[in-house]
Amino acid sequence: MLTADDAAWIASNRAELLAGRTESITIYHRTEGAADTYTGEPSVTETAETVYVVWKPVDGADRDLFEGIELLTGDFRVTFGPYVTIADVKRIVRGGIDYAIIAVKPRGLGGTNRLECIVRRVI
Repeated sequence: MLTADDAAWIASNRAELLAGRTESITIYHRTEGAADTYTGEPSVTETAETVYVVWKPVDGADRDLFEGIELLTGDFRVTFGPYVTIADVKRIVRGGIDYAIIAVKPRGLGGTNRLECIVRRVI
């Protein structure tokens, strides 16, 4: 059983645990601006941000669910650090391929210290 000391040790050594497992990706935040004077539609802008994540393929050998969504071969588990805001992320680019976030689950021992997401390729 994990104790409070164990959780504190894991939290303090998180950077060491992630060493060599992260890679950079680009996330695009979409924000709405002022409304167009003629159409009334809001203007939309995308801003890019490069972040480091843990990127793992989903093993499609068995049927698996994540937050009620069936995982498919070709999906990926992406773990974002707590410093990344993903609420307004509309797309993720890794290696020139676009992905969309389809499920999010906060994770951590004794409190949220990362967000685990499932992403799926957008065609």
